[in-house]
Amino acid sequence: MPLQKGAVFLISGCSSGLGRAFAETALKHGYRVIATARKLESIQDLKEKGASILKLDTTSSPDELHAFAKEAWQIYGRIDVLINNAGYLLGGAIEEASTQETLDQFSTLVFGVINVTSAFLPYLRKQGSGNIVNISSQVAVMDISGAGLYCAAKAAVDSLSGTWHKELAPFGINTISIQLGTFATSVASSDNVKVSAKHIPDYEGPHAWVKAFNAKSGTQAGDAYKAAERIITLLEGDRTLPKRLPLGNDAHKMVTASLEASLKDCHEWKEASIGTNRN
Repeated sequence: MPLQKGAVFLISGCSSGLGRAFAETALKHGYRVIATARKLESIQDLKEKGASILKLDTTSSPDELHAFAKEAWQIYGRIDVLINNAGYLLGGAIEEASTQETLDQFSTLVFGVINVTSAFLPYLRKQGSGNIVNISSQVAVMDISGAGLYCAAKAAVDSLSGTWHKELAPFGINTISIQLGTFATSVASSDNVKVSAKHIPDYEGPHAWVKAFNAKSGTQAGDAYKAAERIITLLEGDRTLPKRLPLGNDAHKMVTASLEASLKDCHEWKEASIGTNRN
């Protein structure tokens, strides 16, 4: 069902980048916004622009997130769009990542999405409507050497979204995973990119990728505000949204190429795949 006048957006990770673009664009469209971030001072200006603001650490315990969901829901008595956007990228070779670094990456990108969404689902199911927008990435299907754990986590987000797309539809809840391309945000700088503490010199390729990724920060072709505008416009429409959507010129090109390559492998290796049923 298309968004109605006065719809409420709750957005994680609004201190910068796409999250901030979502908040400002939703306000521009006349929607009500609950903007969240780990540090309230980083989104104080959004409050001045008309948003309600709340502190949210998506890695908090399920009990804390359920308390947060209750507090957020009470602001307007409903939420129509939940945007799971918060995250960061752990760069380097997979072998270089410690167990804790790996857990932290998945805690933010995967378990955070699960726990935040699960905290709101009782309310959304009772409401009988809603939209869940999970911000994934084109890298979910690209297997990048230098961002392997990030790729794996985003692939998990795609899979979770695909299942929610089926599970939650009977309750009037739409779920979509946005396979985001490269956009000119701070994602490649500051706390949004972390590098494994362990350094193995042999991994020249992964290290070169991280260096190049950092160097491109803020120069990418994509416009975050155009991305936010596009997603909100899609939510306003009456078309049934797909479970996954590549967003960005590069994302459409790279995701399409990856899927076509996988399909090509399926056809070429068909004889190795079949013929294993019991006679």
